[in-house]
Amino acid sequence: MGGVIGPGSGPSDAIGGGRSWEDRYLLLLLVLLAGYAAIGKGFAYIGYPPLFIGEIVLLCGTVIFIRMNLAFACVTTLPAIVLAVMMAWTLARTLPFVASYGFDAPRDSVLIMYGAFSFIVIALLLHDGRRLGSILDIYRRFLVVFLPVLPILFFLSQYAKDWPPDIPGTEVRSILIGAGEAPVHLAGAAVFAMVGFYRPSMLALVGLVSTLLMASSLNRGGMLAFLIPVLGATILLGKFRALAMVIVGGLALFAVAYTAERVLTDPLETAGQTVRQVRPSQFVANIQSIAGQHTDEKLEGSRRWRLQWWDIILDDTIRGGPHFWNGRGYGLNLAVADGYGGGRTAHPLRSPHNVHMTILARAGVTGLALWLLFLVVWFGTMGAAYLHARLSGEQTWAGLFLFIACYTGASLINATFDVALEGPMQGIWFWCLVGFGIGSVMIFRFTRIQPLLRGRSL
Repeated sequence: MGGVIGPGSGPSDAIGGGRSWEDRYLLLLLVLLAGYAAIGKGFAYIGYPPLFIGEIVLLCGTVIFIRMNLAFACVTTLPAIVLAVMMAWTLARTLPFVASYGFDAPRDSVLIMYGAFSFIVIALLLHDGRRLGSILDIYRRFLVVFLPVLPILFFLSQYAKDWPPDIPGTEVRSILIGAGEAPVHLAGAAVFAMVGFYRPSMLALVGLVSTLLMASSLNRGGMLAFLIPVLGATILLGKFRALAMVIVGGLALFAVAYTAERVLTDPLETAGQTVRQVRPSQFVANIQSIAGQHTDEKLEGSRRWRLQWWDIILDDTIRGGPHFWNGRGYGLNLAVADGYGGGRTAHPLRSPHNVHMTILARAGVTGLALWLLFLVVWFGTMGAAYLHARLSGEQTWAGLFLFIACYTGASLINATFDVALEGPMQGIWFWCLVGFGIGSVMIFRFTRIQPLLRGRSL
């Protein structure tokens, strides 16, 4: 392993004035991730069907992966082995349905097949371990710009109906950030700061809190995707005082906004709204719904709708249904098949708003077992590395592993309540984080490159 991890791997490093093709690809991948985070679905539509920007970057990454000749090294850890097996099973449940469903089959399968990005990221880190520090440096610089402007982009995305304009030839706005996606990135940014890798400005903190409040008013899963990882990191790091200061400040601002809403708006008008609004009262209703108090019919209807659909999937598989082992394959529109299409024509619903249920329905108990096994071994690997680093006094490494695990966990929580990993905006982020975690653990175990946060210029 030591022979493949390190700087100067091969003649490609001399190409382009010292910048290798691998470094150029890594920059391209980071731009892709930044575009998904800052612009959302609008960025994902760059390209021409069926090759959008995510697929183009994946194809380029496949060429780079072959060029690095590190395929065997990338599958020497248990999480990588399970992921490879899971991808093979997904392929087996996709290919037989291409003839019937056409491009819908591979499109649905990217839920797992985007796992190829994990292996690409692992290979990039093994090819030159100094890229680990470079990635963290670039991410820190990204947050300096991203957090202050995110509330503006999010507000335009969700509530400026006439601007930004639609992408030509589609009904998708050029800026469209999901209400569940934004809290995932906010959770990653918050933990990144908590472990000491980034000191946010006051403007960045205001941007984080304001975006979180807007997103949490619209999406309960997004609220949980932020709260659970951040609270978990707080407990592990003992950062209770800092968290308390942020909570007190946020509650003070919220109390002012809530009081103003109650005084200036008509409660009957608010109750008559058919969609969720960015209002303090909606935020309160979301919290009450999570706690089991169903005071908002819109929220209760959404919860009931999900549970009924999930019940159908369980009957079809786990409860002795006809698709117990293999599922119904990738390509079938599950919403239409189960009577939950919702009447959409431009962008028809396809998945049951829960990644675990989606995998169960499409790949059966076999696919679900592989998925759950993968999650257990991946988070177990990250947890073991975190404990090892912390007990060894390697606080920087421990912080890195906690950051990756919390960021990935936030994405997974969001995917438990929404259609997230099924699309490139969250799916590619998730699988890149998975690969980043595996590659980081391998570098920690075999090289201990120091200092961690000083990479090299890409």
